[in-house]
Parts: sequence; structure tokens; C-alpha cells
Amino acid sequence: MIGRVLTGFAAAVIEAWHELRIHKLRVLLSLVGVGVAVAALSGTVAIADIGQQALVEQYERDGRPAMLSVYAYDPQDDTGSGAAAATVRPAVAKVTEQFQISHASMAGNTQLDARRADRATRVDLLVVDPPYAVMHRVVTPRGRWLVDSDAANLSPAIVVDPRLLKDLGLAEARLPATIDLVGASTTVSATIVGVTATSDRWMEFGRAYLLADAYEHWFGATQPMTDASWKIWIPTEGSQELTEAIRRSINAELPGLETQVERNDYLAWGGNDDLDSVKWVVVAISSVILLLGALSLLNVSVITIQQRVREIGIRRSFGATSGRVFFSVVMESIVATFVAGLVGVMIAIALVNGPWTAEYVLEGVADPPPFPLSAAALGMGVSLLVGALAGVLPALVAVRVRIVDAIRF
Repeated sequence: MIGRVLTGFAAAVIEAWHELRIHKLRVLLSLVGVGVAVAALSGTVAIADIGQQALVEQYERDGRPAMLSVYAYDPQDDTGSGAAAATVRPAVAKVTEQFQISHASMAGNTQLDARRADRATRVDLLVVDPPYAVMHRVVTPRGRWLVDSDAANLSPAIVVDPRLLKDLGLAEARLPATIDLVGASTTVSATIVGVTATSDRWMEFGRAYLLADAYEHWFGATQPMTDASWKIWIPTEGSQELTEAIRRSINAELPGLETQVERNDYLAWGGNDDLDSVKWVVVAISSVILLLGALSLLNVSVITIQQRVREIGIRRSFGATSGRVFFSVVMESIVATFVAGLVGVMIAIALVNGPWTAEYVLEGVADPPPFPLSAAALGMGVSLLVGALAGVLPALVAVRVRIVDAIRF
């Protein structure tokens, strides 16, 4: 039974394809709108998904959900500076161990001078621990990220962004490369071991990352780190209760200091759906184009059926049932829109993966996603649905054709 159904279905598809080849000019003209609409629809969904990925990456550079920021200061200190890093670090380490938190990092900012040969520039130095890269989605396509063993290097290892590398004339240089970091009274020869994927366009200077232990060893005596904060990455589920527990523990570990433990990732302030409105507006426009293409296909199909009265009547005279005629006409429409949808999806893939998208849409995306399968599936599904709906009316017209109509025709 199943074999007969499959054989009949295959025969109907082959028959529909032959009919389309006979009327290929009319069908081609009617399917242009469908193909363009499917390309627009699939491309829109794909671009929106990729744009959403870019937006999420941008947000997560400030901290993945759920990210806690811990800051401690002495209320009696008139300067308003934060507590010394050496004081806060043991407390944070003890609390993270207590709650079995695997990712925590210092995050301190300072500025140094960077020099190489006859070039010099100011550098924004971010003092961190190794887990910082995972916590803030820092990707190093060239070289590597910092590891714990780098703290013992005679030449401190640093990771820089492309802007600093360019300012020092090292854009095309092979890694590792050596530069001088100049502090208030200390000059250290540092080794660039990695380059991040992106630069922060809003920063005045290029950025470099240095391990906290290495900074303390080389610059701590002359430029002690103040106003440093600690980042703690906790699960999003139950984050509110865990934040309160961590806050109490930090306070207990740092008597005499005021502490602030706040969640500051993008989900905490709801910035995760900025592209939805644009996405649905473009999808609505694509749907209108798709509807116009479907109407064009329907019009051509009805006219074509009216000109095939003799053919259909002869088929009826040879015993073709109404169901057989109905199914064959609907299949002609479905096969036609399937081909148009396939072409449209291929056009969308070519456009989304093209240089224009890489230059404007994927700018700043460290981990660009491939063309979404959901966008391709949506385009093909919509094209098949349009074909089925556009084929019903011509099929009903074909079913009403009688043998005597063929004789009169």
C-alpha cells in the first residue's frame, strides 16, 4: 500500500515537472515575485539572527549573565579611592570557594605608555585574571589568552587589541612580539602573546590585558592598583538569592570596609530584544511581497488551466478521476514554488555570506554564526505553503472540466 502511494506521488511530481517545462515562460514570469519574496524573507530572518548575535556579543563583553560586580572601599578614606587589591583579593577568593564559583576575576584599569622602536602611544591597561576572557567573551583569533603561568614570566605576557597593535606598527607582525610598557617610574619589556578580535571604538587609546599578579610584581610598588573591582560569574537561575548570600559573606570577610555587590549584566536591565521590532517590520514587508507573488502565480495558473481544457478533458476520457486531476494541478503549483523557493534561499545565502554583510553587519562579531537553518527552513516552508494555496483554485477549475468541454474546445 505504501509503495503504491509513493509511486503515485512520484508520478505526480514528474508529471507536474513536465507540465512546468511546457509552460515554462508563463511559470517563470509568475515565480519571479515568489523567488524574490522568499529571498527577502529568508535573508531578513538570517540578518536579524546574525544581528542579534552581534548585539548579544556586544552586551556580553561587559559581562555574561549573571555577572556580579564587587567593589570595596574605606568610608574613612577622604580620597574616595577603593580598598587595596591585596586586601580584597583573599576575601573574594574565599567567598568564591565557599559557593563553589569557578569563574571570578579582578578588573582594574590604569594607563601606561607603550613603546616600540620609534613609535609610542598611550595604552588603556586592564588588569585581570585568566577567567576574565570567558566571563567577558574576549576572543583571541591571533595568539592566545593569558594563563596562570604567565605571571612568572621574566617578560610579562600581555594581550592587546588590533588598534594598539596598529598604533605600534605591528599590525602584520608575527607573534610573540615585544614592546615596552612604561609606568610612573618603571619600564618593563612585555611580550604580546595574543590579539583580540575587536577593538572598542569608544576608547581613546588602544587596550592591553595584563595578569593581576604580573602587574603587582612589576608595577605594584610604584603604581598600586586602586578602584579595582572583582567580577563573579554566577548561574542565572537563583541569581538573586545567591547575590544576597555573596553580599553577606563579602561583608563578613571585609570588616571595616563598605562593599557593593551588584548584578550588572545586560539581562539585569533588559537589553536583549532591540532588533525584534526591525525584524518584524521587514518580515511584514517581505510577506506583502510574497503575497503579491502568490497572486501573480494564481492568476497565471488559472489562465493556464483555462487554456488546457482540451488536455484535461482527454485525460478524463481515459479514466482520470477528479482527485487525480486535482492533485496533479496542485502539485504543479507546489513543484513550481519549491523551485522558486530553493532559488530564493540560495540567493539569500549568497547575499548574507557576501562581503557586504561581513563589512557592515558582522563588524565587531567575534564568533559569527553560519546562515541559520531556521531561515532556510522558513523560506522553503513558506514557498511550499504559497504553492499549495495558489494551486487550490486552478485545481478546482480543472476538476469541473467535462469531457464534452474538451470536444467543444
